[in-house]
Amino acid sequence: MAATRHYDSTGAAARQPRPATARIPWDGLPRHTPVRDLMTRRVVTVDPRTDHAGMVAAVGDHHHDLLPVVDAEGRVMGIVAASDLLAKLALTVLPHQGMRFEPRWVRALRRRGAGVTAGELMTTPAWTVTADTSAAEAALLAVRHRVHHLPVTDDRRRLVGMVCLCDLLGAVRRDDAEIRSEVLYLAVAADAGTDRATLRVDCDHGRILLDAHTTKRSQAGALLDRVRAVEGVVDVADTLRWDIDDLAVPSRPHHL
Repeated sequence: MAATRHYDSTGAAARQPRPATARIPWDGLPRHTPVRDLMTRRVVTVDPRTDHAGMVAAVGDHHHDLLPVVDAEGRVMGIVAASDLLAKLALTVLPHQGMRFEPRWVRALRRRGAGVTAGELMTTPAWTVTADTSAAEAALLAVRHRVHHLPVTDDRRRLVGMVCLCDLLGAVRRDDAEIRSEVLYLAVAADAGTDRATLRVDCDHGRILLDAHTTKRSQAGALLDRVRAVEGVVDVADTLRWDIDDLAVPSRPHHL
């Protein structure tokens, strides 16, 4: 029987402590987790001449559903996905001769099915990140271009690792106490303008309750923006107040 794990509405299972080896070092505030702390460094690659059988073997032996295609110097040229390799199998249930008015996806499938080598099948250019790219920036790139894996390259575009969407989620797996500490740090910063005597920060499963009094309305808005950008924060409820509304539009005098 397969081992299962249940995640209830409170996220209790998801919040069990991670093994020490999986913890991400937190050596500064605010924290911006770099891809280097999340990526996989052992990556299976192929060259443009690798044939279909060789790629199928690479995917099957290593259980990777994506293969970076690299040149002789290890520079990323493109990506071959398992779906590209499955095109030939999928085509066996379609008529051999294409119809005149086939759907676009069928025409695309036939084009992929005609490929034999990695160079013919790969998608190019490949969207890549560097080890110094933040997890947030990598997530934006992946969501924007609807990709599930991002090759990690050095300044010469040589492959140094791979990061997937599941890896990027590691940036937001944080304890409430850790998230609260970072929010407090932001709230007491010199430019935040908060009255520390009025400051209250609570965190429950990533949901922040923020109460404070600031000097200016613009400072309250800037603080909210910073808090929402904290890794692990999923929602912010605030009761911020201010002395000076520096964002109000002055009314024009009325002339008779």
